[in-house]
Amino acid sequence: GAISQVLVTTRPERVGALVLTSCDYRDNFPPKPFSYIKLGGLPGGVWALAQSLRIKPLRRTPIAFGWLSKSPIDPRAENSYLGPVMKSAGVRRDTRSFIRGVDRQVTNEAADLLGNFDRPALIAWSGDDRLFPADDARSLAQDLPKCRLEFIDDAYTFSMEDNPEDLAALIRDFLKVAEVAS
Repeated sequence: GAISQVLVTTRPERVGALVLTSCDYRDNFPPKPFSYIKLGGLPGGVWALAQSLRIKPLRRTPIAFGWLSKSPIDPRAENSYLGPVMKSAGVRRDTRSFIRGVDRQVTNEAADLLGNFDRPALIAWSGDDRLFPADDARSLAQDLPKCRLEFIDDAYTFSMEDNPEDLAALIRDFLKVAEVAS
C-alpha cells in the first residue's frame, strides 16, 4: 500500500486506476506490532527473521500472520509469501534495502499528494482489521478525489485470504466502472 501511494504520487501517468486493500497510511508504517521488522535492516537480520518463520506454529502468532488473517493461510500461499525471502539472497538483499529505507516521512509526503491522483481508486478495506484502522481507510478515501470505499466483512488485513470472493467481486465491479470512466 505505501509503495502504491508513493507510485501514484510520483509517477501517476503509469497508473490507470488504483486498488488498495488494508495497508500502511501516514504514520502507521509499519504498524506497531510489526516495528520489529526494522531489525531486518541489520546485517543478517532479514535472514534471521525469515528463518524464524520456518517454525510453522510461529506463523500464526500476532507478529506473523496471526493478525493478518483470521484463519490459517493455505500452506502453498503461505510458502509463496515466505519462500523467496527464505531461499534467495537477492530477495533478502532487496528486502533489507527496502527496510532500511522505511521512513514515515515518505508515507506522509505521499499522503499529502494523493489529492493530485485524478484516476479512479477503490479502497477495499478489511472490516475486522486489527492492524490498519478503519479511520485510515476513510482518510485515504477522502484524500483520493475519485475514490470508492468499501469494507470487506469477516476479514483481517489479508482479505485476499479471508474473503477472496468478496474482494474479487469488488475489484471486478470497480474495474468495469473504471474502464467506462477512462
